[in-house]
Amino acid sequence: MEQQPFKYHIIAMFILSTLLFIIYTFANHLATPTRYTINKTAAVYLEQSYRVDPSKSLSLTEFLSDSNKRVTKPFDTIPWGLKSQDYWLLLKLENKSAKPQQLYAHFDNPMIDYLTVYQLDNQGQLVNTNNLGDRQTELSLFKYSVPHISLAIAAQSHLFLAIKIDTTGISKTPINLYGEAEFKDLLRAQTAIWGIFVGVLIMAALYNLVLYFGIRDRVYLIYIGYILSALILMGSVLGFGFYLWPVVLQQLFNHYIVVSNFAIAFFTLAFCTMFLRYHKDKCWRYKLSLALLSLMLCLGIASFFIVEYISSQIFFAVLVLLYIVCITLIYKKLRSGFRWAKFYVISWIPLIIGAAVQPLELTGVVEYSFTTRHAFLVAILCEVTLMAMALADRVRYQREKALYHATHTEQTKLLNSAMLKQAYTTLQLSQRPSNLCLIRITHFHSLNHILNQTQRAELIINVAKALELQLSKEREFIQLENDLDTCPRIADLGNGVLAFVSVKMQSNLTLHKNLSKIMKSLPKHYPVQGFDLQLSYSIGYCALENDSDFDNWLQNGYLSLTETTHLSSPISSPQTMPAMMNISLATAFQKALKADQLAIYHQPQIHLLSGKTIGSEALLRWPNAPYEQINIESLILLAERTGLINELTLWVLDKACQDIVKLNNAGFIEHKVSVNLSAKNLQIHSLIEKVENTLIKHNVSATQLKLELTESALIDNQQQMVRLVNQLTELGIEVILDDFGTGYSSLNCFVSYNFSTLKIDKSFIFDLPTHSANKVIVKAAIEMAHSLGLKVTAEGIEDDVTQQLLQTMGADYGQGYYYSKAIIIDDYLLWLADK
Repeated sequence: MEQQPFKYHIIAMFILSTLLFIIYTFANHLATPTRYTINKTAAVYLEQSYRVDPSKSLSLTEFLSDSNKRVTKPFDTIPWGLKSQDYWLLLKLENKSAKPQQLYAHFDNPMIDYLTVYQLDNQGQLVNTNNLGDRQTELSLFKYSVPHISLAIAAQSHLFLAIKIDTTGISKTPINLYGEAEFKDLLRAQTAIWGIFVGVLIMAALYNLVLYFGIRDRVYLIYIGYILSALILMGSVLGFGFYLWPVVLQQLFNHYIVVSNFAIAFFTLAFCTMFLRYHKDKCWRYKLSLALLSLMLCLGIASFFIVEYISSQIFFAVLVLLYIVCITLIYKKLRSGFRWAKFYVISWIPLIIGAAVQPLELTGVVEYSFTTRHAFLVAILCEVTLMAMALADRVRYQREKALYHATHTEQTKLLNSAMLKQAYTTLQLSQRPSNLCLIRITHFHSLNHILNQTQRAELIINVAKALELQLSKEREFIQLENDLDTCPRIADLGNGVLAFVSVKMQSNLTLHKNLSKIMKSLPKHYPVQGFDLQLSYSIGYCALENDSDFDNWLQNGYLSLTETTHLSSPISSPQTMPAMMNISLATAFQKALKADQLAIYHQPQIHLLSGKTIGSEALLRWPNAPYEQINIESLILLAERTGLINELTLWVLDKACQDIVKLNNAGFIEHKVSVNLSAKNLQIHSLIEKVENTLIKHNVSATQLKLELTESALIDNQQQMVRLVNQLTELGIEVILDDFGTGYSSLNCFVSYNFSTLKIDKSFIFDLPTHSANKVIVKAAIEMAHSLGLKVTAEGIEDDVTQQLLQTMGADYGQGYYYSKAIIIDDYLLWLADK
């Protein structure tokens, strides 16, 4: 099994080596023409001089007569530039051989506007004038695409060529002299590489057009635009464009060559953006790309009206921005693991190298040769070839992606019902006994009110991972896909339902016990943005029947899921169901808190001996609540479970201080207000500082505020709570031990904590006159508190008998319906005024 792929790898490597050898040999022959210019192959000697004419007013006679102003140096030292100026070149050809020489002068710049060649005899008399350049009329296609002249030099004689170059664009014009055979070699080499280039690009354009019609993806049309722009640009730069387009059209392309440059840059960036799918992300990089595309479009249009040597300089500046933006786009995708774009990234390497060679050759940094002259063309060939591979890779990726989306859920990336159906078909064909098993997160739909789509997906993934871990321990649960690394046994059916298949022959009772065991190991809590969601589950299962189809099988599974809910697990028992239903209540409660729709009600606290009202307890209420029969204690518990308790406590504290201000303004300056603290409030950052800031905000004295702590708050956080009570006491705030008797307080609580008051829970007070045990407990608590210097408040007083009994036992303060129920601050002020 291992040898066959290796054998094919050997064959593939041999084919690749052969192709590379052919390409190398062919390229080596094509790269030789400029090595065999006439000065290297025949006894013809050259003398060169030149003069730059910025005024563009120099005549032939003036150029020839004023030798002092000519620079007697080789033509490769000419300071070519992007300026409006003429270049005059003088070339002396001397044939010292005994044979006449037939020569061809090749002017390797088919974009020159006007090129005039004056042929002079050995006396300096004008013999012939040749007019070349793309602005000339009635030239042959051959002379448009390959500007040249032919001339003959008699034996033992010499002649002169005076050359005038007048163009608004790229002025550098390499001049090479060839013998007849060498000139034919040059033409063959140029024709070959031009033909290869045009053929490859046309095939690439057709290939992309076929892909577009097959896939309907705009990226292929954009790449065709890039290919056509490359054909136009290179056809103008190298001259073969005269064979592709009508002469008038090609002359237009030559005249507006900078527009072609902007076009190829525009399509390069547009393709980069679309190919890397930034149009799907809509991030700042996409906006940056759009901005540069808009700029290039505007500058490209403006190039129709700007002289070429100026617009070309603008283009070179924009080209720098193009590379920066493209590299930014590519780098981001490489960092994110965009592996299928590897061929596209590699295709930039020859393009960058080839694009750099051309300006370096024009500026003289790189020596002119046939190879450097065609470097950018070869770079585009390599880029197009690699891009064809990249586009094929993209098609493969899109096909795999389409298959992935067809078999996976969009949010959780887990297998969906399609893979479950495929497993069903396989099991049906093999007639293998099997059971569809379902596990559902109960009341998952209520999470829609709390969690967003991403958070719900993360919850499903978290549960699925735990479930997969349990299923992997049992061989009876089959994999739904062999190639998937994560959760291959599980399908996500949506709405918190996960499905898997058991192929073990067993009774329903055994399967139920096994699934119940698995379910008990699943997460019971899920933290999300401060919420501690409690999770419960239900299970369902049904056997595969030969006469049923997949939809019936799935429907039976859902029915069994409903029927077995009560059998599932203690965590989904009816006792905990109302708590789960409060998940939706939490959202409404949070909205009410943020919208300031909650209220503080006051229940008075009475000095039992004098009957004077010494303070009140601030109790939370929810007026006009959307739910009936809301228990405030349950609401507080829900706030603790969902993480709202800290925000709620700070809100109550602020409202209580506002009410103290109202009490002070009404003349009740000695009135104190009690606010309850939860054990969860220890998580409030800088709690003491926030309490103090609230008092300062409302200009309320710390002595008018009392804080009540329940016994349960002291158990798990004893050291931290001791420190908190001491800090509050130092601030001047009284701290009360609330609900005494319902927890597990020891005498250590009274010794360790700096409490001012002990508050006996109402459960001991309701039936105090008739309950002898409660009498003993309450009396003992009062005596113990007094012995430790603590005051005692009894809550839940509802009749005079209870009040009298507590007075007899020595209780200090009382609270309950006997005095008043909890009422809003305005009504409470009226109640105080009537006392």
